[in-house]
Amino acid sequence: MAVSEAPATGGQPAQLSRRMIIGLALAAPTLAVPWLAGCSQDPASNAPLAAASSPPPPSPTARATPSASPTSASSHPAAAAAPEQALAALSIAILSGAHHRDLSKSRRLLVTFMRNAHTAHARAIANPLPSQAPVELGRQSLNSSLALLARRETAAAGRYRHAALQAQGPDALLWGSLAIAAGNFATAISSDKPPATGTVGNRKPVEILSEVAAVQELVRQLHAMVYGYQLAIGKMKLLSRVRLQAERELLAQRIFRDRLIGWLRKRSAEVPAAEPAYVPSVLPRNQATAGRLIMRMHTALQPFCGLWLAAAASQADRQQALAALGSAVKTARSWGAPLNAWPGWTS
Repeated sequence: MAVSEAPATGGQPAQLSRRMIIGLALAAPTLAVPWLAGCSQDPASNAPLAAASSPPPPSPTARATPSASPTSASSHPAAAAAPEQALAALSIAILSGAHHRDLSKSRRLLVTFMRNAHTAHARAIANPLPSQAPVELGRQSLNSSLALLARRETAAAGRYRHAALQAQGPDALLWGSLAIAAGNFATAISSDKPPATGTVGNRKPVEILSEVAAVQELVRQLHAMVYGYQLAIGKMKLLSRVRLQAERELLAQRIFRDRLIGWLRKRSAEVPAAEPAYVPSVLPRNQATAGRLIMRMHTALQPFCGLWLAAAASQADRQQALAALGSAVKTARSWGAPLNAWPGWTS
């Protein structure tokens, strides 16, 4: 994905200054107006998926490894990775099972993406990975197999959410990211119309800020988000469904920003001021391009929510940060963003 680079400035996380994310990079030396969104091109919705590693050797048992507590990752990383390996194995079983020819093209792409994502997640927890027993679906129908996968994704999302709230720093971000990904996978696999998928990609290391600095960065982005919504709404048809949706979201973003500003003031911290104007990476000319701008803004906002999740000092703040990340992902999806294997990380 082509991105423009801007020199890092003091106090900004290095991994953020490399991307034209909302309100960070300058448009040009002669135009001192921050950019309003992320990449300069749309995510490829049908990009080739990286091939997963070959399945492990068969094992006498056909049942997946029991789920281990994610919170045990520091002392037992292999056990903590087992749930992700089990989900990857179940995806492989669906792709190669007796009913695999009944999978539509879009659903095959989705299950392949999930297989690759779970394999990458497992390797982020433990590398090298231990052998994983293959899953045998027996005489289950395709719909039953997909329903089983959805249930296990939902269960994993709940475990990971609990682990994220108990963890701190990068561990909180990892488990929070996996929780949101698993929840989205469960919804996607149950949908009659599978969503588009991107590539699994790689995470970039996250630089842990103080919680105040992370919230300040987030407020800067929300100032730009409000500006971008106003641009987008102006190009939408009056009383259209999408305009009403955008207006509701704009109100929610303002409330969220003002709540964070109150959080900073309570701690006697500096509140970042809004810029007078921002340059959108997608110039909204009509309803379609306006929606694309909103999608990009919410996609670009996610790493900043992830920074707050990693920096949060209390469980209450982690819960708010995780909710903010989940909301950004959900809203981006509603405007057409593809499934993301690593919500909250810069890729």
